[in-house]
Amino acid sequence: MYVNLGLEHIITGYDHLLFLFSLIIISQRFSNVLKIVTAFTIAHSITLTLAALGYIPLYPKWVESGIALTIAYVAIENFFVKTSKWRWLLTFGFGLIHGLGFASSISQIGFDRTYSAVSLISFNVGIELGQLAVVGIVLPLLLKYRSRKEYKYFFNAASACTLIIALYWFVERIIV
Repeated sequence: MYVNLGLEHIITGYDHLLFLFSLIIISQRFSNVLKIVTAFTIAHSITLTLAALGYIPLYPKWVESGIALTIAYVAIENFFVKTSKWRWLLTFGFGLIHGLGFASSISQIGFDRTYSAVSLISFNVGIELGQLAVVGIVLPLLLKYRSRKEYKYFFNAASACTLIIALYWFVERIIV
């Protein structure tokens, strides 16, 4: 049950998909993407677990606004950073915030504390399967077209659109 919920959360979580996309769009190597996704997984697993078990309080309005700001930051950084070699460090920090968002999601669907370890691991597995599916589809396309001169225009347009969407989400989430 929780595997499906984690998978569904990623596939329907447009903010997480946009975050993932903006992280990997700059990547030139699969090894860098692997580091990024692994850092994100470790970080969000930490805060998801701590929050789901009640060790970290959840403030959904602030968490969701923070997630929007992480997306905006990565979009801005894409204009200035030309390599993803060290992006895994940034992703780890931002993954801590996203983990709180995952915890909010799992608390809304009814987290079963009786089977807390199994439930959390299952939810995380679903999230990872979703992320890997997205990376498995998107990354080969990005790498294939990266060498074309049009890629720069696509990259800039995608980063600008991501920034606009993220800022809109931030305003929407902080006001509501």
